[in-house]
Order: sequence, then C-alpha cells, then structure tokens
Amino acid sequence: MKSTFTLFSPQRGGGWQFASGLVIAISCAVVPYAGATESVNTESVGSVSLLIGEAWVVRPDGSQQALQRGAQVRVGDRIETSANGHVHMRFIDNAAVSVRPQSSLEVQAYHFDPLRPELNEVRLRVEKGTSRSISGAATDADKSRFRLNTPIAAIGVRGTDFIVQADALGVRATVSDGAIAVSALGAGCSANSLGPCAGAQELSADMGRLMAEVRSNDQSARLVPAVDLSVADAGSRRARGSETAAQTLNEARALGMAAADSAGLDAQYDNNRAAAELLTLATVQVPANLNLPSDLAGQLIWGRWAISADANEKLSVPFALARLGRHITVGDGQMGLFRADQSVPGQLFSDSLQGTVEMKLVRASASYQIGGDVQTAGISASNLTIDFTRRTFATALNLFSASGVQGKLLAGGTIRADGLFTVRDSEQYVSGALSLDGKEAGYLFERSAGSGVFRGRTLWGP
Repeated sequence: MKSTFTLFSPQRGGGWQFASGLVIAISCAVVPYAGATESVNTESVGSVSLLIGEAWVVRPDGSQQALQRGAQVRVGDRIETSANGHVHMRFIDNAAVSVRPQSSLEVQAYHFDPLRPELNEVRLRVEKGTSRSISGAATDADKSRFRLNTPIAAIGVRGTDFIVQADALGVRATVSDGAIAVSALGAGCSANSLGPCAGAQELSADMGRLMAEVRSNDQSARLVPAVDLSVADAGSRRARGSETAAQTLNEARALGMAAADSAGLDAQYDNNRAAAELLTLATVQVPANLNLPSDLAGQLIWGRWAISADANEKLSVPFALARLGRHITVGDGQMGLFRADQSVPGQLFSDSLQGTVEMKLVRASASYQIGGDVQTAGISASNLTIDFTRRTFATALNLFSASGVQGKLLAGGTIRADGLFTVRDSEQYVSGALSLDGKEAGYLFERSAGSGVFRGRTLWGP
C-alpha cells in the first residue's frame, strides 16, 4: 500500500529537512503486532531521522549496535542515548519520537494498517530519561490504540504532542498540543493494556503551564506547575524548588540543533516567500555597527560553543555566560540562541500577545562562503514582521559579500506555541525564536547566492 508523505532532503550537519513543494510515495509496511509472528523483529517500523552525539540500539536478543542516521527501527528495539546523544525517529504512520540525552526508550509494539485501523497498536516504554512523542496515523482513527509506559506510570493520548520524563523521583509529562491521560500503574492499570486507564488524570495544552506528575508509591497522577522538561535535570530542579538549570554544553548544543531541525518533531511549514515579498525593507546601519556583542541585559543572546569567537564574529558570548538565567532555543554547530527564563511562573509566549509588530534589526553577523573561501558579508536592508494574532512571521534581508555578491533572504511561516520558528526551501533556511514577552527576536539563516552561501545570525528589537 502507498501513502504520500512530504519529502525529506539532507541538511547540513545531519538530519532531514522538509523540501518545499516535493512529495514522494513511500511504501508503508503493515507490521504485525507484538506476538503475532516471528517476523516482528525483522520488519522495519521506522528509521532514525536525526542523530546528534552517541546513541545505540539494543536488540531483543541483547546485541547492541551504534546508531547511525537512516538506521531502521524494529519492534523490540531499545534506543539508548549517551550524555551528548539525541535521536529523532520517524515511524511508518508518520509519527515522530525523540529520545533525549541519557535516556532509554523501547518500541514494544507497532502495528499500522490503514485499512483496518481497529487493529492498530502502538506501545512505547520510556525506561529512563526524556522523550517527546507526536502521534501519527496509527492512532488518528482510535486514540485508545496508543500507550506510552514508564516504570510507574501509563500515558494515553487524545491526539497529541507531549514530553515525558522518568527518573528516580518519578514521572512528569507536559503537553504542547492536544491532550494526554496519565495514571499510576497498579491495580486497574496494567502496562500490557492500550489507551488511558480508568480514572486517569487528563492534561491538555490549553490548561496552561501545568504538568502531570506521578511519584513512587502514588496511586494516581496529579497536576502541578510545569517545569521545562527539555532540560535534562528538570526533575531534580523541581525537587530543589528551582526554575533554573545548568545545562552542559553538549546538552544545550544537542537541544538547539534538534529544535532548529525543520524535519524535527514540531509541526513545521514550508517557507512562505509570498508574505516576505510584500515587506517594505528599512535601510540598516553599516555592517560594522551591527556586528556587536549580544546585550547581556537582553532577553535573547547568542552563545558560542567554542572558547574563542571567529575572527570576524563579535555577536556571540561564551556559552558559560549565555546560559546564566537562560535556556537554549535553536542552534547550529557553532552557537545557539539563548532565551531568558520566564519572569512570571508558568508564562510561555502568552496568548495575550496580539496584533502586528515590525521589529528593527539591532545586531547581526554574516559571512559568505564559496568553496573553502569565507568572506565577510553585510546586510543593507531588513524587515521582520510578527503577526501575534495569527502566530506568523515574515522577514527579508538584503545581503552583500565583500567580493560584491548580492542575495535576498525572503522567509515566512508559523510561530509555534513556545515562540520558536523554522522554515526552509531549496534556496534558504531560517530558524529562530521570540522572547517570551514578544519584544525581541533572533534567528540564524542561510541563503544560496551565486556559487556560494550567505550565513548569519540576527537579533531584533522594537
């Protein structure tokens, strides 16, 4: 049987990108559910779409193999990540799952039959660490055909995008879209069942900054104020009563690159160039005045992974400084965009932000690379317009290199509920974030021009 999916194309540094306007027919294997036949471990149910750092797969027979991008995933496989490991998987029903650093996730069952959805079955288990899941077609027809288990809790879905974290303190779960139903495993709630257990605590995205929590020996789940589960030690932070985290460089780098991956787990959209073409560009300051260090008093700053900055780059500050009071949003192999922690507990890109705002380019660093030659580049005109009501953005930059090559970046798309955005087409790429108060923005970009590529990073203000 054939299904139509958006085509993924390779991106720099690994991972896949959504290719604008292209579709391809992909064969969807109907995989027997666990226990149906002996072939359950030979049929692929998904593949690794993004790999950062070190990770491996443990097969049902106990054998272990280092993971690579494109590796096939089968029922019974357990995906494990190191302290710097981060894995994205795309499944045959277009569901997506990420396994974050120092985590372990097992694919216990995966059966997808588009013609007989009542037989669909998806069962995952997070043994430890943090995982994010977006349900696919296998659970569209019947949400009761999905279950994610942890050592002490069971999670069913109502059609959703959620994060679950399991550690020695217990289990926590947050929802970005849709709703989940969380229960403590025990009498009346078996790990072998599918769907939500009776009496489960429901948590939906529209309930605000809450999370579901189950601790050891709890008989049921409860709702508590949320913490950022994208940070590896979020559970420990909650136990200490702290809302801040000291992320390691490798953790921040992995999370930033994953967030900037337009083939990642969040709903991404192709580049809307038409919206950007309507923008009126404002002349910017001379390039030398834009290439300034990030303002440490600002909501957004660029933090670099290396100790020293490149010769022509002044925008970034050291990682150790960037992470103070901030969390990573998006990033690439050189640096990440760090955002200040929310000043009001539970606040995250509030729905009260409405209307349209044009932002001013206040800092930027750009280069032009052709072959092995990297030249300085500048920006002569710019615009970034945010429509808070529609949750969309549009941006345009006039670019020029030291050798006289010119290019124009035109990009637009949807802003996620957490204030992040990523779009790409065959010629350009933009990934960035808004500050939580909606007053600042920043993004990294690429734009093909001539025989080379413009690359850069920006910061915007009112």
